[in-house]
This record gives sequence, structure tokens and C-alpha cells, in this order.
Amino acid sequence: MDVLHTSIARVDSYPQSKIAWYACAVLTVGCALAFLDRGIITLFIVPIQRDLGLTDTQISLLVGLAFGVFNAIFGLPLARWIDKGRRTMIAACGILAWSIATAACGVAGNFWQLFAARMAVGVGESTVMPSGVSLLADLFPPSRRAAAMGTFYSGIYIGSGCAFLVGGLLWRLLGDRLVPLPLIGAFHSWQVILLAVGAAGLLLAPLTLFIREPKRLEGGVAIAPVGLPIPAVARFYRSNARTMIGHSVGFCLQNFPLHAGAVWLATMAVRTLGWSITQAGAIYGIMMLVLGPAGSASAGLLADWMARRGRTDGKLIICIGAALATALGSAVLVTHPSSGAVVGAIGFLCYFGPFVLPLAPGALQDIVPNAMRGQATAIYVGAINVVSGSIAPTSVALLTDYVFHDKAMVGVSLGIVGVTASCAAALVLYFTLKPFRRSAEALGGTQSQLIDSQSLPEPHAAVYRS
Repeated sequence: MDVLHTSIARVDSYPQSKIAWYACAVLTVGCALAFLDRGIITLFIVPIQRDLGLTDTQISLLVGLAFGVFNAIFGLPLARWIDKGRRTMIAACGILAWSIATAACGVAGNFWQLFAARMAVGVGESTVMPSGVSLLADLFPPSRRAAAMGTFYSGIYIGSGCAFLVGGLLWRLLGDRLVPLPLIGAFHSWQVILLAVGAAGLLLAPLTLFIREPKRLEGGVAIAPVGLPIPAVARFYRSNARTMIGHSVGFCLQNFPLHAGAVWLATMAVRTLGWSITQAGAIYGIMMLVLGPAGSASAGLLADWMARRGRTDGKLIICIGAALATALGSAVLVTHPSSGAVVGAIGFLCYFGPFVLPLAPGALQDIVPNAMRGQATAIYVGAINVVSGSIAPTSVALLTDYVFHDKAMVGVSLGIVGVTASCAAALVLYFTLKPFRRSAEALGGTQSQLIDSQSLPEPHAAVYRS
């Protein structure tokens, strides 16, 4: 009995709002930095191809496969650590690791060196989403959680936008040349920029340690930080198979336009519209900075509004509408549009595309118990990075290289991939609505229907038997 009372205690509320929002702000900056480091390489595809002699397909492997596969491989074991360890420390270590790896990209001299450095970026960044989502779920009550998730996931577009905007400005400042650096020699401009953005993470990592680690909560009850054993996680996925498969497949497809566009939209503008790297980075970057966070925040506010009205499937309904909107924006790219139409299509994609970012992981928090939030998020993020992050940009490259045989057709390839994936996402999510409602209602009702409490160590199991 004494052990039970020391490990599980009733709490009156979640942490104070100012504490929760401070943590959300720091985590959002971390999310932004992760996507700045991840995405800035895509602005420099043209000079990287020239200096290292790479094809479009090799570039797609660097930005997709090298990052995504290793992000997924290391994501689950790190998430199990997140489910039972100090999440703020894990996040700080991840920031430090991916920042060093980004700087290593800047000194790479060939495809395989750059491939290895991108793999290391993927490993480091496998901590950011599971730790952030797990922390926010314990910092904010369900009725305010989607807004916090929307703020956190707006960091994706803040970081991606800064990658294009700041990267473009630095490119203009440095020029396309060899830049001599003290002690280490001369490097191409794009290499110097990668070294600089990698160094920025060394400043953020210590700030993450100032976040107060919150208690792990399940329905207003503090629980011991013990992650679920893998067999229990597997049983949960089997008993909620239709929900979990529909969630993963639907949102993976809905992420296709995001990942394909992040890699190829700026390059499309350079190749087909004659924009400079600086011009493409400025226009695309500003739109991402303004419209991306607006879309992510709008999705969170809409989801909270629907949740307060008892719609357990509200996040999926909103995402179905967003998928149809991104299909429309992608369709414009297939028509060989003018500069004005390209800007309009990018704006449409920059606003509606980010709807998926807070709602997909937020939906997971509605259907999985606290003890496996980190693992469930890591499984989802791993699937996104492997399937969407790898297949989406490579699909565009393969269509351009082997179907159209013309680099100027990259916009058409991008539009085809976007329309096809978005329409398929809307269809899959529509057929997931009913099983999702059942899973959400089960979590809100009898916890023992979800988890076999006998598989949990005491006193953690008591929460699920109560």
C-alpha cells in the first residue's frame, strides 16, 4: 500500500498555464530548429548537384531515405526511453546530436559522406517529436491540448520557412564561391551555411533542461513513469488494428504533398520559372513562415472546438477536408502554371498542408494510454519519415528522371504525386472514422478494455484496473 501511495497520487489539475506555455515555447523552438537543420539542404540542391556530381535520385535519397530510415530505426528504442525516462534531458541530448550531424553535412565531400551525416541527423531528430508530444500531453488538459499541439507543430513550418528564407539571404550574402574559414580551409558557400545552422543547436540544447519535467497523468491521476512492455504495445495495436492502420496509412498519404513539396517546390521555381535561389527561398520561405503556422494553429483551434462539442472524431474530419484542399492545390501544378498560379498553389499548400501536423499525433493521444504515448508517436513518426519522407520525394524524382526525362517537368511530377496521395488519404481517413470513435470512447471509459493490466508492473497496473 505504501508503494502504491508513493508512486500514484491524485492531482487537482495540470501544471499552471504559464509553466505549460513556457515549455511549449521552448519545444516549439526545438521543433523549428530540427526542421531548419533537416530542410535547409533542399534549398541548395542545384549547387550541391554541381559540386558533388549528384543526380535527382541521389538527392532524393539524401533528403528522404538516409534521414527517414534511421530516424525510424532509432525512434522506437528512444521512445521507450522517453516513456519512462526524463524527457527534457532526452530532448536536450537529441538537439545536441542532430546539430553536430548537420555541421558534419557541411564538411561532406561526396555522396556517401553526406549520406552518413544525414543518417546521423535522422537519429538525433528521432527524439524531438515523441518527447515533445509526450510532454505536452502531460502539460495541457485534453480540451486545450490541440491548441498546444498546433503551436508545437507550427515549429515545423517556422523552421522550414527559415531554412528557405535565412538560407537564401545567407546565400546572397556569401555568393556562390569558395569561402575561406580559419584553421579548417576553404568551403563552398552551401557548406558554410550548413556549418552555421548546425552550430545554432548548441545554444538551444541547454535551454531545454530548464523545462520543469511534468508528472505523467492519466485522467487526472499521476502514474509511475514505466513504459509499457513491447508485448502489451503489440496487443494494443492488435485490438485496435483498424484504427491504428487507418490512422497510419491515412496520415502517411496526407503527408506526401508536404514532404514532396518541401524538397522540390523551390527547385521547381528555379528550373521552370527562372527564379534565383535567393528569390525562390524568399518567396517560399515567407509563405511557409506566415501560412504554415497559421494553418497548424487553425487546425488545433478547430479540433479543440469540436472536442468541446463531444466530437471524438473531429481531428479526422478536419484532416479529410484539408486533404481535399491540398489535392486542389497540387492539381494546379500539373497545368504548367504561370508564376502567379505557382505562388497561389504554394500558398494553398502552405496553409492546408500543415493541418495534418498537429492533428495526426494529437489524435493518437485520444486513443492511446499515457504509458505508450512516446512509443506510439515514434511508430507514427517513423512511418511518416520512411513512407512519406522517403517515397514522396523519390516518387517525384523517378517521374521526372525516368518517365518525363526532363528536369523542367518536376512541377508536373509534384502535382501528380500530390493529387493522388491526397485523394487516397481522404478516402482512407473517411473509412477510419467509425473504428477511431470506438477506440477513443474505450480509452475514455474502461482502461482495462485497452491494456491487459497483468502485463504491467505494479503499481502501474493499478491505474488500468481502477
